[in-house]
Amino acid sequence: MGLEITDRALAKAKEMRTKMQKPEDWVLCVGLRGGGCSGFMYEFDFIEPPENESMYVVSEHSGLKIYCGKKSIIFLTGTEIDYEESLMSSGFTFKTPYASKSCGCGESVGFDMGKV
Repeated sequence: MGLEITDRALAKAKEMRTKMQKPEDWVLCVGLRGGGCSGFMYEFDFIEPPENESMYVVSEHSGLKIYCGKKSIIFLTGTEIDYEESLMSSGFTFKTPYASKSCGCGESVGFDMGKV
């Protein structure tokens, strides 16, 4: 599909789905939306499986289905999703090869349109 997820992020995502009391068949939806200080913000949420899968690129990783909108996958192909913990913060990180800039919080990203 073009999105990779580390074992650590996969385990944390499954744990979060359980803590959020979402059914096991709900999928992780990853994408982009306009906004943030760098142009786009990452979207990362569990959703009910959509009836129309044709709007998404779908992959499955150890029992977790990941959906990425076709408009977002253009920018996110090759992205690695990881989960990091430190004394100061914890959260999911996105290593996006086409990103040309990002903000300090890691939630906003910009792209060099000539590379996408």
